[in-house]
Order: sequence, then structure tokens, then C-alpha cells
Amino acid sequence: MHTTIIITFGLILLALMLYIGEKIGFTRQTLAYGFVGLWLALTLINGAVGVVHAGQPLSMELMVGSAVFGVPVAALVLFMVLTTET
Repeated sequence: MHTTIIITFGLILLALMLYIGEKIGFTRQTLAYGFVGLWLALTLINGAVGVVHAGQPLSMELMVGSAVFGVPVAALVLFMVLTTET
């Protein structure tokens, strides 16, 4: 359940960054790089908390962390491909 919540949070963060960032005037490329960097940092922090405080094995956190990081980034890539400006 925690993994689903974190992935949902990532998708909401992605949507907010794209919406607000475009309203402010940032390019999509800048927003994409910013999101990937921020989401990677948040995923690493989430994994570290899982290992240190929750006692999860590192191998399990690496598997779950790759899904937590990958799903919102895949959504970003899909968005960028489907909304290319010509």
C-alpha cells in the first residue's frame, strides 16, 4: 500500500510541476530534468528510510525503488512523446 501511495504522489508531483512550470514559463525540457532530479532524490530518501527505520532488506528496497522511480518517469516520457510541439 505504501508503494502505491508513493507512486501516486510522484504522479501528482509530476502533474503539478508540468502545469505550474508551464504557467510560469519554464520549458518542458527544464521541467523534465528538474522532475527527474527531484524524484530521484525523493526516491532515494524513501528507500533509505525503508532500510534504516523499517528494517527492509536493501535488495527489496532496490526492487521497489526502481518501480517507484520508474512509473512517474515513464509517465513523463509518455507525456513528452505524446505532446511534442511541431
